[in-house]
Amino acid sequence: MKQFVFLYPIAKIFNYEIKNHVHKFDKAEDKIYKKNYKLALNACIDARYRQNGFSINYAIFDDCSISEIIDIHPTDKIIKVGLDFKTHTTRKSDGTYPYPNQDFILDQLYVCRILRIAGFHMWDCVEKLAKKAYEKGFDVMVDEDLTEFFAWRFQKSDFSINTYPSPMPSENDSFFYQSFIRARLNKPWLYQHKK
Repeated sequence: MKQFVFLYPIAKIFNYEIKNHVHKFDKAEDKIYKKNYKLALNACIDARYRQNGFSINYAIFDDCSISEIIDIHPTDKIIKVGLDFKTHTTRKSDGTYPYPNQDFILDQLYVCRILRIAGFHMWDCVEKLAKKAYEKGFDVMVDEDLTEFFAWRFQKSDFSINTYPSPMPSENDSFFYQSFIRARLNKPWLYQHKK
């Protein structure tokens, strides 16, 4: 069975990510941007996953609900992660933050061998879950387009709603290309650029 998991599509996180991107807009532009963001995100989830036989799962903190940005379909599943948002965002005495148990999240996917992960945040919770899934033998890939990077990626002229990956850095842009390659070393759950 094929599963798609979007981590933490809650209002607090969406509002933060969108606010960081739209601070340069006036109120009218802000409204248009938010509408386009919502339409494009839901179109991507539908075209890339729902229409390709993936079960859709939204993983949320125990004390949160799904943001109005997400269009939930009757067949979609909401997964509670076993941790509340306040606990997750409260620093412990050792300076770290508590995270949901990745095994607990993965165990709620039932029979799953093919897993695609998106949500918040790419280099933190998303990658932690992807790494754990890979270690457990899943065919796993992170859809980086549908993480916090979506705020600017969906507006690019070469962005594709239907497929991941969208165009990646060109080899001609050596700084970004080299950074892109280095970030993926020994991380097979991330898109591996092939020449």
